[in-house]
Amino acid sequence: MGKIKFLIFAIFFVSCKISNGTNPMDPSSAANIGLFLLGADSVVKMEFSSNRVQPGGIIYVSTNHDFTSNSNGLRLPVTNSGSNPISQIIPRSKFLYEVRMAPSVTSGKFTMNLKDYYLSESLLVNPEYFEFEIDANPPLLQLKTGNGIDISELQSGFLDIESNEEIVWDGNLSQVELSGNAKNSLVVSDIIVSARNIRLLFAGNPNANGGILSIHFNGVKDKALNSQGNIILPVQVFAFKSGPNMNIARRSCMGMELDDGRKIVLGGRAKSGVVINGNGTLSSTEFYNSITKEFSIGPDMIYRRQESAIVKLLDGRLLVSGGFGAKVWEASNESLSSIEVYDPVTNTWAEGPSLTSPRQLHKMTVLPNGDVLVVGGLTPFSPFQSIAMVELIHVTPDPASMTVETIGNLVDSRGKQAQVLSSSSGKVVITGGERSDITGPAPSDYYARAIDSIEIYDIATKTLSTSTAKLIKRFNHFTHALSNGEILILGGISSRFNDNQPILRAQIYNPFTDTIRDHKNLLFGREWGTSFVFPYGKDQIVIAGGLEYRTVNGNTFDSILDTESWSETDNRFYLTSRSLNARWDGCDIGYPSTGGGMILGGRIGSILANTEEYSFE
Repeated sequence: MGKIKFLIFAIFFVSCKISNGTNPMDPSSAANIGLFLLGADSVVKMEFSSNRVQPGGIIYVSTNHDFTSNSNGLRLPVTNSGSNPISQIIPRSKFLYEVRMAPSVTSGKFTMNLKDYYLSESLLVNPEYFEFEIDANPPLLQLKTGNGIDISELQSGFLDIESNEEIVWDGNLSQVELSGNAKNSLVVSDIIVSARNIRLLFAGNPNANGGILSIHFNGVKDKALNSQGNIILPVQVFAFKSGPNMNIARRSCMGMELDDGRKIVLGGRAKSGVVINGNGTLSSTEFYNSITKEFSIGPDMIYRRQESAIVKLLDGRLLVSGGFGAKVWEASNESLSSIEVYDPVTNTWAEGPSLTSPRQLHKMTVLPNGDVLVVGGLTPFSPFQSIAMVELIHVTPDPASMTVETIGNLVDSRGKQAQVLSSSSGKVVITGGERSDITGPAPSDYYARAIDSIEIYDIATKTLSTSTAKLIKRFNHFTHALSNGEILILGGISSRFNDNQPILRAQIYNPFTDTIRDHKNLLFGREWGTSFVFPYGKDQIVIAGGLEYRTVNGNTFDSILDTESWSETDNRFYLTSRSLNARWDGCDIGYPSTGGGMILGGRIGSILANTEEYSFE
């Protein structure tokens, strides 16, 4: 085989053993229905990855009906069982659902009566009934090397599936079938079978779209020959895809996915020599249509802005604050305190109140009650001054009636920090950043440094406090809230001067115990990059782009092509593949609805108009 061009994401599949049965949806029966039949929804077809499951194990349901659009999601009503063996149903895409079993239910059989339940929703379901058996010690097959295949640079590669006990299987290519909307992306070129491992060698099309791939193995037996059947493993296929050019090349921009599925990019700085509305700082917006793969011009903001902050409000509107710029057609730029709100229903911008303190390179967080917390930032001209004042925007339906409240000051003024809402603890966690103190009137009279402090905003009491925990000094880094309530902190750099070093070491902060611990190292120390979350599998995070400083004194840097990912299951970083452009200082649009996102513009020497998507749908 040629050089492997991909690595695998974190483990996705836990239990997928299937035995023979008479159920019409048993994959070994003649009535087996393929995955992702995207026809009419009058008959809802379901396929279960197993009818034998261990306590606390997982089975998967694939269907042709999008239950994520239902207010109650997918429901699986259980009969003839004293305790409900199902603890949680998690959508992994519109057509794939993870069903987690309760560990307390350790034996017995149960039936799902799908017919009666879905008749109330005017849906016919096939199968109408499904029988399950709980087995405390079933033979298990699981993906050893992960739940995802990255085909961005794929020419050939492999996927390992391992068993917890010895298996008997001929291992012929004819016994492997691929299905799902990504089946045209890959072909199985060879199989290597050992006592407890199946290795599939793949060849693929690097220009193929991503999607869900299901691998069907026919005739797998455990050594004792207790069972035989068809084993189904759902695998996600990911890819960086080159997107269309924006109408305007831009850097230092903002992006957001709207509730209606459109993607919007706004503001930023045009490439050298381009003057729009009297300046190179932009007020323009563009919409990206992921169906037609085209950008169209949207309504201009009231202000030209770069290095500003954006959030999506709970009602779907966008709120933008601060930055560097001015009103349209004003020639000069300054640090902005203005707020404006975009309404996607009316397609208009409206000006709101002003912040007390002008700022750029700051952060905003939407709170559970809909208000917006504004933290940190810098003044725009040398000598640079970091900002300590924290403010709260009280959001109302009419932007003109919104008000701004001063909360207090951070102990360490900062810009370029990271912050994240910890919903379970009721706090906003503010980590690191760059503190800059003015030492005199000249442009060079300031002292800037990365800081190691963590400050906390308590949502209930509206108060600020300083954590006793210290992180590795860093700014321009990332934070992600984990499913257990902890916060992953990664990336960034330590300085803007000759002692500059990339921060490879990730850390995890616990807001409940106010403690921090060192974690694994990134493969690349980077700043000004992008990170996307995939809400499938185990909260996988993909990190792309940015700058890496490579010399001891920090004077030399390169933009980064290689991407890496992190999995909450494995708690480590993987080399994933490569993005199509080594860019930095662009903007990105996360896709909360499907996972992944788009990287737009930025710099590779000159300012770019090109884009690329990283997604699996």
